[in-house]
Amino acid sequence: MASTSPNATLAGVILGPSVLGRNKAYMESMFPAKEEVVIATLSQVACNLYTFIVCIKMDTIMLTRAAKHTWKLGVCCLAFPIVLIVSVDMAKQRFFPGLNPGNPFPVQFSVVSSLSYFIVVTRALDELNLLSSELGRISSSITMLNEMVSAAFVIIGVATVQKEAKSAFLAILSLCSFIVFALFVARPMLYWVIKQTPKSKPVEESYVVTILLSTFVMGVTTDAIGASFGGAFMVMGFITPDGPPLGTTIIRKSELILYEFFLPLFFVRIGYFTNLSAIQNWGECATFATIVIVGYIGRLIACLVFASSMNMRKSTAVLLSLVLSLQGLVELIQSIQWKHLQLIDDQTYATSVVSIIVVNAIITPIIEILYKPAEENFDVLRLGTRSLGTTSNVGELRIITCIQDEDNVPSIISLLEALNPQEISPLCAYVIHLVAVASQSVPTLAPYKNHLRKFVRPSVSDNIIRAFLNYSEHSKGPVQIQPFQMISPYKYMHQPISRLSDRIHAPLIIVPFFKSEEAHNIDGTLRIFNTNIQATAKCTVGLLVDRGLRSSILTTFSYNMAVIFISGGDDREALALASRASCQPNVSITVFRINLRGTHTLEDQIEKEADNTLFRNFEAMNLNNGRVECLEWMADDVEEVMKALRSLKSEYDLVVVGKHHANPELQALESWVQYSELGVIGDAIATLDFSGGKMSVLVLEHHHRHDDNQRKFDNCSYFSFT
Repeated sequence: MASTSPNATLAGVILGPSVLGRNKAYMESMFPAKEEVVIATLSQVACNLYTFIVCIKMDTIMLTRAAKHTWKLGVCCLAFPIVLIVSVDMAKQRFFPGLNPGNPFPVQFSVVSSLSYFIVVTRALDELNLLSSELGRISSSITMLNEMVSAAFVIIGVATVQKEAKSAFLAILSLCSFIVFALFVARPMLYWVIKQTPKSKPVEESYVVTILLSTFVMGVTTDAIGASFGGAFMVMGFITPDGPPLGTTIIRKSELILYEFFLPLFFVRIGYFTNLSAIQNWGECATFATIVIVGYIGRLIACLVFASSMNMRKSTAVLLSLVLSLQGLVELIQSIQWKHLQLIDDQTYATSVVSIIVVNAIITPIIEILYKPAEENFDVLRLGTRSLGTTSNVGELRIITCIQDEDNVPSIISLLEALNPQEISPLCAYVIHLVAVASQSVPTLAPYKNHLRKFVRPSVSDNIIRAFLNYSEHSKGPVQIQPFQMISPYKYMHQPISRLSDRIHAPLIIVPFFKSEEAHNIDGTLRIFNTNIQATAKCTVGLLVDRGLRSSILTTFSYNMAVIFISGGDDREALALASRASCQPNVSITVFRINLRGTHTLEDQIEKEADNTLFRNFEAMNLNNGRVECLEWMADDVEEVMKALRSLKSEYDLVVVGKHHANPELQALESWVQYSELGVIGDAIATLDFSGGKMSVLVLEHHHRHDDNQRKFDNCSYFSFT
């Protein structure tokens, strides 16, 4: 029941007339009539502020762009349920007691039950940790279309409540004028606030307070012209730029009091008015159940009809229909409004609230149990994983590079140049600027084109992308840059990027390692993204511990690289990267082959044989290459390995090492390292007291499928392409 906060709602039910409220003395002392106005006001603030925050988190441009591919499914997911529900609702009106002739409740109830609301669905997906999944992306774009339809219904509703045609026309004109004012007056003022904010600094608190107060004033305005009070909050949320500095600051300043104080009061109030003893007519309960089931059947039919055209599996289509059937805050708000307008009685209101809780109690566990994001891309599971060692040296090399800030740019560019782009093996870099936003924002990964604009104050993304394009123009080899922007909370960034790597068949993803000062950030740090991308990407992932660049790529490029080669598939990936870089005339490479003595299992012997074959091939390939040096060390234990590594001088620009090693002693130490995502050796080299903390470190991990056939395929592929 991710989207209804059932604990708070049930608490309200217990406090209300259903349980404790049966004692009149308790009700009079606990909830005096004069305090009802205060609770009602705070509940209204909660609903509107929640709508405002969620709309800020929505990237309307990206979602609208995504909706272009799902609009047919979205229309059918709206049309099928509304036709079926209206038919059932009209046939069963007699089961709603106390409805007067001309009561608009059946029609309004049919519309509300047919729509899937963005606020409800994204909140549920966020709590289910599915917001960035393929299921989350499709359902978010469909609900975005539903929100547009809902806005149209609001405009129609404003007109229909007027008694005269002239009044209806003026009401619609006033509402449209308000929207125009928000777009062409309020929105430029918000961008002016952003311009007044220093780079990398949050917006001043006075601006945040002013924006919030102005939004409430605009709510009074929309209420005065006949629209709902919450309409202004939705419009203001849409026009407020998401992400830093403005959107992120507003969300951070508002979320704590919203989720910890205001929303619980709203849910308690919902339960407080829910009198379960008022439910006497079980025919009405059957009607609600029928409408819910009919609505789900309509969505299920629509999803199954369009599943094949969207390359969607039948099981995913079924789960999509379940996600779109989730109910929550919007339905609860509408129920309490119907009660206050006296369109429904206590029994209908209680039945409506109970049905919302029961529906979510059934649907949410089913989604949690049945949905497996890893099975979304069947072709990837069938074809296996990708790596540098299994990628031919002839043909285009596609690499995904993730950039957190401008400080990462020089080191990533130097690494790309070190990979030796040539006519026979051009380089295509998909540069993704990671823009972290607040939790529950819909993740969007899209091509970035704003850097092409002129006479505009450049953003951080503009500077990053222009730096890579400048490198592409000045590189001695053919380098193509594909700029992207990832706008998402860190915990959701990995899935869209993993899907991109699958789609373009990239063998390598390079991501920056998080900064130490981010380790205890409560908002979620880059470290969450580091661990998630390592776990999900079906290719090699390189974590770059960036210590800065010592030479300029645009003047005289020189690069000194060290490779630590012990044993295992990850270390073979490090040597495969060195193999590509060994042909770059301005790159010097030193490979340290460390052999650990001791007893080994049969599996270790197989790994060691693969290691030796690859290392000898690398030596033979660079026999006459004066820029490549191969050194072999023998060690009795891990302590000797660490002593040997500490003898390294800080003259290297980059040290490349695998995360995991096919050695029992090193594997036993993996649970003791400070940063497990770097592995034992990577964690030791990346510490600030190692060689003065001046060397950058690239830790590679290849995503292995846990079966012997894949391991044999990987080993054979290394021998074939090296």
